[in-house]
Amino acid sequence: MDQSKSYSIFTMSSNTTILSGKKVIVIGGSSGIGRSVAAATLSHGASVVIASSSQDKVNIALGRLKQGVPPQSNVTVTGQVINLKDFDVLKAFLTKEGPFDHLACPFASGPANVNFPEQDIDLASSQSFFDYLNSTRYWSTIIAGDTTIHRKQIDQSWGFNYINHRDFGLQANSRLGLVSGLAGAVESSTRGLAIDLKPIRCPGLVDTELFASMPEDIRKDMFGRQEKTTPVGHIGKPEELAEAYLFAMKCTYLTGQVLVVDGGASIA
Repeated sequence: MDQSKSYSIFTMSSNTTILSGKKVIVIGGSSGIGRSVAAATLSHGASVVIASSSQDKVNIALGRLKQGVPPQSNVTVTGQVINLKDFDVLKAFLTKEGPFDHLACPFASGPANVNFPEQDIDLASSQSFFDYLNSTRYWSTIIAGDTTIHRKQIDQSWGFNYINHRDFGLQANSRLGLVSGLAGAVESSTRGLAIDLKPIRCPGLVDTELFASMPEDIRKDMFGRQEKTTPVGHIGKPEELAEAYLFAMKCTYLTGQVLVVDGGASIA
């Protein structure tokens, strides 16, 4: 055996420095999982650009994130307001910010018609909501990936993170039947596009600001039932999901995989 070609654990690069000096784009980085991903990558020495649809949310998030930036370092964190339904703006944003090393898309939209089936479906509002979801959760992600690849904003070692609330797509949840339909379609499409879009993260139910507008009794009921059936016994936290993103960014031998981080719900 040629000893010069052998490998040793002592030659492995430190996993605490792999992201040092890298640039990470986080679409949806002003709250929830996105903000936790941004904070985690900053703590590992990467510079971060967050994007959100709200200037107020961007400002608040930047204020919090900047507190975690080491003094006298080259690490930076900036923010940009973008409308995910305006695909030209999305393309321009990614082109302007390139080149970058990782693109994370942990954005989501609020639950729709949570009183179904107790109340009749409002067809007009439901169609409008699904048109919105189709633009923000599906096409904006695909277009972001397409722009990144064809405009060469990132090299072949990039990590494109597509986040999809898989719990709504593969498991039955009361009052979320309407959302499950689109979530299932997105899940199926992302599996087929996994090779093109590289690593994909699929989280389960995570306690974020996404559920702030949900009636408290419904939220408690949904979370309570999930805690009882999930093997880990608790609802996911944004910082827990951020660890999956860090792993995917740092593991250069990972590609085209669906990482299911759902507390074991999919096997329960």
